[in-house]
Amino acid sequence: MSRDGGSFLASRWALAVVAAVSGVAAVAISLSDGPPSRAQSPQHELGAQLYSAHCSSCHGVDGTGVDDRGPTLEVEGTAATDFVLRTGRMPLAAPEMQATSGPVRFSEEEILALVAHVDTLGDGPAIPNVDTAAGDVSNGGELYRLNCAACHVASGSGAPIGGNRRAPNLVSATPTEVGEAVLVGPGSMPVFGSFSPQEINDVAAYIEHLGEENTTGSSSFGGAGPVAEGLAAWLLALVPLIALTRWIGRPKSGRDPEVDPGADIPSEMNARP
Repeated sequence: MSRDGGSFLASRWALAVVAAVSGVAAVAISLSDGPPSRAQSPQHELGAQLYSAHCSSCHGVDGTGVDDRGPTLEVEGTAATDFVLRTGRMPLAAPEMQATSGPVRFSEEEILALVAHVDTLGDGPAIPNVDTAAGDVSNGGELYRLNCAACHVASGSGAPIGGNRRAPNLVSATPTEVGEAVLVGPGSMPVFGSFSPQEINDVAAYIEHLGEENTTGSSSFGGAGPVAEGLAAWLLALVPLIALTRWIGRPKSGRDPEVDPGADIPSEMNARP
């Protein structure tokens, strides 16, 4: 073989080796990068920006919480995040404040983005699919009276529960918010993890029924809470009792002798027995 032919073959082998090395390097880089992250989507980018601006100072950049400021989000999940954002409980103006319902501070797009971002930080109950049309109002009423009425009262209007805390009005809550509260137990509310999806439908259907009956309206007695209801009950019983006592104590014609205030009382009436 000529020298020129050998040089040509050597060049081809060199090019082949370079191409093979380049291909292996590209594959290695691709494997090291892994699959595209969900955070690269516009929704997750927006969620990350909103979280950094409004949530990270209390819950930490990675969602693990900050001492004396906010708890970890690793066990919260989408149900808890969606609930506190849609009811205006978050973000708080100060860490020591009680999270109570208020004006919603984010748009629908922003809420969905924040929920999606927090979902990447941990794991927890997912947003339930609540269907009140499939709920049993009768069974929901029984479950409500056994588990909810002690704090939210029979009408669903809510009441003070001690420690400067208050069980909120449920009639204004959406069925999804009712289901989320059952699963995550916001504030002082316990978690009712034993409730099946059908039982959540039943309770949500009963609360929806309370709203249709306007049980918290001014015309419905029982919507003011236990303290006001108890006071009203005492007043309703006390006023007739006072009137009856005064009527019994008045002199009656033919029964009680009329006494002249200026007349002397007979001595025998002053005598001791």
